Amino acid sequence: MTHVETRHAIHPDHARAMDTATLRRHFLVEGLFAAGEIRLTYTHYDRFVVGGAVPEGAALVLDQIAETRTPSFLDRREMGIVNIGAPGRVEAAGQGWDMGTGDVLYLGMGAGAVTFSGQGRFYITSAPAHRALPHRLVTVEEAKKVEMGAVETSNKRTIKQFIHPLVMESCQLVLGYTTLEDGSVWNTIPS
Repeated sequence: MTHVETRHAIHPDHARAMDTATLRRHFLVEGLFAAGEIRLTYTHYDRFVVGGAVPEGAALVLDQIAETRTPSFLDRREMGIVNIGAPGRVEAAGQGWDMGTGDVLYLGMGAGAVTFSGQGRFYITSAPAHRALPHRLVTVEEAKKVEMGAVETSNKRTIKQFIHPLVMESCQLVLGYTTLEDGSVWNTIPS
């Protein structure tokens, strides 16, 4: 089962007048991970899509969604997938990739239907693409790692770059994530 929510762009003047509840309704995406479902949020901010797929051992297929107005979701889009759960598998374009926890898969434009299976929990990002590029699995070990922060300030962290110009080519999608070291917390100044 695939569920898609659409979010429309907000003018900055309108956003200034929003209270916390309204800001959350327009910009916070919750409930991405539901057992046996693919859940997507299609935004009118550069037609970016964010979502989650939780196959729970049965195959889930992402193919056509009305919002893209194409026969298949990836006909004019590229996709980045992060496995944030147990080992799982993704298949597209006649190929398959086994993904461990933290691995990232890039699917280029034209990959066709995407099948998620296994026990993985897949975080999905997708953006419009203007040309087809090779599909690529980037494991945690292959990611470019940038260490930052300090233990003394409780923000020692590692930025892991996967879909990034220093690692691989994409049309416009860039994807990575940050892991915090023990005792560190995510903080910003000012709070």
